Amino acid sequence: MNDQKIAQEILSLVGGSTNINKVWHCATRLRIVPINMDIIDRENLKKISGVLGVVINGEQVQIVIGNHVSDVYHEFTSLLNNTEDLHKTRTIDKVQNKNTTSNKNLISSILSAIVGCITPLIPVLVAGGMGKCLILMAKMFNLISDKSITYQIILLIFDSAFYFLPVFVSLAAAKQFNTNSYLAAMVGCTLLNPTFVKLVASGKALSIFGMPVMSIPYNSTIIPSIMAIWVMSYVKRFLDKYLWASIKSFMSPLLTIIIIVPMTMIIIGPAMTAVSVGISKIIFFLSSKLGPLTLALLALIYPWIVTTGMHSALAIAGLDSINKTGIDPLTRALVLMHNITQAAATLAVAIKTKNTDFRGTAISASLTALFSGITEPCLYGVTLRLHKPMYACA
Repeated sequence: MNDQKIAQEILSLVGGSTNINKVWHCATRLRIVPINMDIIDRENLKKISGVLGVVINGEQVQIVIGNHVSDVYHEFTSLLNNTEDLHKTRTIDKVQNKNTTSNKNLISSILSAIVGCITPLIPVLVAGGMGKCLILMAKMFNLISDKSITYQIILLIFDSAFYFLPVFVSLAAAKQFNTNSYLAAMVGCTLLNPTFVKLVASGKALSIFGMPVMSIPYNSTIIPSIMAIWVMSYVKRFLDKYLWASIKSFMSPLLTIIIIVPMTMIIIGPAMTAVSVGISKIIFFLSSKLGPLTLALLALIYPWIVTTGMHSALAIAGLDSINKTGIDPLTRALVLMHNITQAAATLAVAIKTKNTDFRGTAISASLTALFSGITEPCLYGVTLRLHKPMYACA
């Protein structure tokens, strides 16, 4: 089945364009936030040729497609854009909406929002991480000197993926929280403005409007930007609703920035940085107390975390740990073990099976997991489907 046909069937089974609140994709999943979850035809979605699985997680419907999910996403959004009622107010029976909303789990919704802000960044993180890995390996094998301008420029290119994370996160969060992406990017850029960076590095006491600004470096951070843009979405909606129409076009963005940026520097940034530090401390505490057992326990449950689509949230802990201490004692090794075990189990199934078509699927999934770190095709196409290989991986 071609990508357009898959997109058409998915759109039909999720209730049509009038039931779509948000849609985006990660490495292998088409993620949809419907207006009314009750009308999602989950069973028939699973039967679509080309769909590996369906996961309902909080307010999200995650349709596992595989490596060509971006092509299906393109066709899906094209169908939405060609639908006349796309820009109309999307309303479904209020009683149904009320019931659906009341059934949402708060923690699941929060995690879904975080994942929604992280998953669009996967290409950036992959490019930055793989690029830095390759240039550092080239240096290790004496193929290039770290004193050369070429080395320094290539390194800064890929390092930019991590240094400017607040900007990338702000853009993704703006889409997640339905607010202006350019104002969100401006918030992220402000935290990395060279003048502000110099002020922070100077060690001088900083203040704005007479209130203290904590000297916190925001490069490579994630959580402060997510929270700042979430708050910004409410501030901007409030201003757009209550400002006079004659001044709203210029006063709304101006007031939004005047309110949000100082608030981020004074309250949101320090508070969320404390959360980030807390996450890192928990990781190191567990590691110091339990040693290798910590990794073993996490490895036991990680495959099941991946099936829920919430594994991207663990990237925050790893990145924060690297940013604060320079090392990540758990999450990198955890992901590496998961990728290798899923690839190995799937390849073993490919060798043992007598089904030619299934063998081809398994080999493709195994290579994808081994070389790109994307394990959903292994999970939904092989190991989870056969149960025993999944238990072996865990």
